[in-house]
Amino acid sequence: MLVRVVVLGVVVMMLAPVAAAAPQRSMAAMDYFAGRWDCAGSFPATGKTIASTIRFDRDLDGKVMVKHHDDLPPAGYHAIEIWMPQPDGHGFREVIADNFGGLRTYHSDGWKGGTLSWQGAADIEPSQRFVYAKVDRETFRLDWDVSKDRMHYKLGDTLTCKRRSA
Repeated sequence: MLVRVVVLGVVVMMLAPVAAAAPQRSMAAMDYFAGRWDCAGSFPATGKTIASTIRFDRDLDGKVMVKHHDDLPPAGYHAIEIWMPQPDGHGFREVIADNFGGLRTYHSDGWKGGTLSWQGAADIEPSQRFVYAKVDRETFRLDWDVSKDRMHYKLGDTLTCKRRSA
């Protein structure tokens, strides 16, 4: 827990000056996610199932969205993500810190219809993207895609997430 708090603190301190300069109103587009979600899915290549809990909270006076992603046992992936507007106001950027020592950055143009895609930075190999698709007000699908050539993506895993009742 202490490591998680320290990692979040370091990432927030690195990003706070940029987030503070960004217009708060653009983060309203991410309010759909606010709250807690229970997710279930699979790794299509193996058929192995996976379950996760995800929590989204606004932070830094509403200027960023913080996501906590925790896979349930036996899986062991845990991550903290910070979503924020790009400094120029066009699109968003994301930083992910995970329990395996990963620190990755992504960018997004924002919602296109009911889909929000995060494309990994050029230094991430293989290339990765996360695609969030609204199913309805209480459900979204999250796909993690990978590509060796940055053109043809394969589904790595998929989760269907349902909003937890208050």
